[in-house]
Amino acid sequence: MEGHFQRVSFVESALPKFKENKSKGFVTFGENNKYPFELIDLFNKSPKHSAIVTQKAAYLSGDKTEIIGANTEDIARAQDYLNSINAYEDFESLKTKIAQDCELFNGFALEIIWNKAKTSIAEIYHLPFQNVRKGLEMDFVYSDNWDSHRPELTYYPKWNPTTRENKQLYYFKFYRAGQDLYPLPDYVGALKYIEIDTEIANFHLNSIKSGFSAQTLIQLFKGIPTPEEARKTAKRFKDNFQGTDNAGSVIIQYNEPNENPSVINNLAPSDFDKLFVELNRQVQEEIFVGHKVTSPMLFGVKTEGQLGGRSELVEAYETFQTSYIEPRQKQLDSCLSHIFKYISPVKLETKNNPPIGLDYVYLFEKGIISKEEARQELGMSVDPLQFSSQNPFGWDDDKDLQVFEMFGETSDKFEAMPMNFANALELMILQLIRSNPGTVLADLVAQIKADPATIAEAVTSLQDQGYLNPLEGGYEVNSEGLNELERNNISEALEIRYEYTKAPGVSGSEVIPTSRDFCRRMVGFNRYYTREDIDQISLILGYDVWRRRGGWMTVKNSSPAVHLPYCRHIWASRLVRRK
Repeated sequence: MEGHFQRVSFVESALPKFKENKSKGFVTFGENNKYPFELIDLFNKSPKHSAIVTQKAAYLSGDKTEIIGANTEDIARAQDYLNSINAYEDFESLKTKIAQDCELFNGFALEIIWNKAKTSIAEIYHLPFQNVRKGLEMDFVYSDNWDSHRPELTYYPKWNPTTRENKQLYYFKFYRAGQDLYPLPDYVGALKYIEIDTEIANFHLNSIKSGFSAQTLIQLFKGIPTPEEARKTAKRFKDNFQGTDNAGSVIIQYNEPNENPSVINNLAPSDFDKLFVELNRQVQEEIFVGHKVTSPMLFGVKTEGQLGGRSELVEAYETFQTSYIEPRQKQLDSCLSHIFKYISPVKLETKNNPPIGLDYVYLFEKGIISKEEARQELGMSVDPLQFSSQNPFGWDDDKDLQVFEMFGETSDKFEAMPMNFANALELMILQLIRSNPGTVLADLVAQIKADPATIAEAVTSLQDQGYLNPLEGGYEVNSEGLNELERNNISEALEIRYEYTKAPGVSGSEVIPTSRDFCRRMVGFNRYYTREDIDQISLILGYDVWRRRGGWMTVKNSSPAVHLPYCRHIWASRLVRRK
């Protein structure tokens, strides 16, 4: 039987080529016009790359956007616009999408809509960057279905505050020498390693499931069988020796008959596992270098030689902010402020909060700093006389309650939604995706104050129930999902508010005889707070209100007494709409 050998190698990750498509009036973005979608595919398949891009986008969007203006009237007008920058979202939600496009593609695109009088901008919408192409006669061409044989095309003039056509497209890309038409991603130098990362996972999966890795050569000296006999022999080997418990396929070689017995050779090197460990380490290092990451700790990865302490983490964060994030933020702020001056003459400036540097209560809980150090960092007195069994943390409850009372709205202004649906979080996710088709997981995490893993589980549940379809790397609500929203009477006005209440599974009433006065008064406020309200309270009080909630408690029967910097109450989400 004549052998057949095939050489297998990685496909070289070439830079995209740009060609004019004169019949449709645009310049292609890469081979077959698919380069941005290839970047999305790598983003979805490489866990290391995806985690870095998502976290960099979160750093880039910042903690909040500050409005700087000459007078309160201009600032108030700008704030009203930020709260509803278009029919579906506020400015911070829009900015989250811009940040992810910037980190994934190194650019972003916006649809600018002028009012009928052309005196001011009426709305600003995010346009998925992967769908925008440079035009030949018109400035830009947009399509939601470039994969179609006949894509539906929308033509846009470029942003021009002088002409003020009804709809214009604002196109921004970070500068890179030699790139005049389309941007290259900032991590372009690491693309081959990102692709290897996806192949490593794919290799291991196939090795386990179907024996993709040929690790055994069996030589038979019984003559050359017919193709049908060879097929049956191979099938018997597979049936008996392959599968998840026997990963690794075999190669069978038939030889001319002689007296030699059958020979079994192991093709896999003895240190095969070590080779993969080393390859994985090198891939990880190269991906971090390509992303200009100064410290993997910022992305939850601890490497050799790093102690992982608070000071090292804060220093790494500040270095990354100064060298990478802040220069990009300044460019984005400048672009957005330039657009915004046609709404209100103000300047927009991104403000950042270190992810751990200001969370001193959390650091105290983890034993990284002492109680006195935490109070000193928060600007509070460290006088030991202020600590007692009645107030072991020295918190000023009266001062804090005054701040809580400044925010939120009384619950009688809202009506709770009837919960015919199993999960309020899933309803909220369905509504957000309905309003913004193509929403990705990072968008949902940015808009909903919940654990990212919980949000991911809810999205998976919605997919399993048949309510979501994939769309451009994100999701869209299908007809079944729309029917479920209609059945639950969910309108666009649905929102999540947060209430200070006892945690699930906690016995007793909202307040019990041992409840502190702080908790009694917080429950008595009977108020609903937005996510922004609680974030703002945290900023004013200097600690993470989400984590501390507000109270403290003593562990029952502990001796000596153990005090915890949180109590039996939590911030519980409530699905409501305004009456």
